[in-house]
Amino acid sequence: MDIKEYISSGIIESYVLGLASEEEISILTCISKNNREVQQAIIDAQITFELLADAQAMEPPAKLKDSIWSKIKGEGSVIEEHQNHQSASTTIDNSIETANKTSRYQWAIAASVLLAVSIGTNLYLYWNNENHKTEIVKVITEKNIQKQALNQLYDRLALLQDSNVKKILLKGVENKPTLAAVVFWNQETAEVYLSLDKMPTPPQGKQYQLWAMVDGKPVDAGIFPLDSKTIDLSKMTNIPKAQAFAITLEDEGGRPTPTLSELCVMGTI
Repeated sequence: MDIKEYISSGIIESYVLGLASEEEISILTCISKNNREVQQAIIDAQITFELLADAQAMEPPAKLKDSIWSKIKGEGSVIEEHQNHQSASTTIDNSIETANKTSRYQWAIAASVLLAVSIGTNLYLYWNNENHKTEIVKVITEKNIQKQALNQLYDRLALLQDSNVKKILLKGVENKPTLAAVVFWNQETAEVYLSLDKMPTPPQGKQYQLWAMVDGKPVDAGIFPLDSKTIDLSKMTNIPKAQAFAITLEDEGGRPTPTLSELCVMGTI
């Protein structure tokens, strides 16, 4: 199953609004148990609908509410009349209990209808207002940034919990003592991840480049993405063997050999 296609199908929105069938709910529950992306999509949908409802709260048409309440009151009167014409016996008690359960059920249905109508009306009016469209885009953008940050935390936590991953602190060199970075190196798979914890955004036209010191020689381990302010953890080039790691500030695109005068941080294993 294509998870992204499943998420974009609208089933999650239907689930959050209480419109999904039992079969759809069962499938969604099963998938979400082992899929963090689906779990996050459910949370995102809930937050989005709550924001929309809060931002443009309005009551459903009075005629609709009056119609629903009139029907409820009418059914309540029938139940009350039925109760008054029964004799005080065990059979009557059972009838009253059944009637009360029916009444409570009808009240629940009525409340659900009112809620669905209110949410549906709010969403329709909200989306058709040009100003609100801009607000929706802004909210979704902020939500995606938060989601990205959360995913990065998950990734970092997974690395820290992996017994095969070694955490290597890269400290600032003599003329750059405040700088720092962290390398996560999986010595079994050779995978390398870089986190620029305390590294400033590189100047225009420059990029940070990671190097692995292998038998005294620097080996290119990749360049850190330009959008380093939004990316906290980046997958670098696999390094099967190394005695140390270092970072230099190079021209955009990197170099085959490091510029030693631009050495920023370094850490031994």
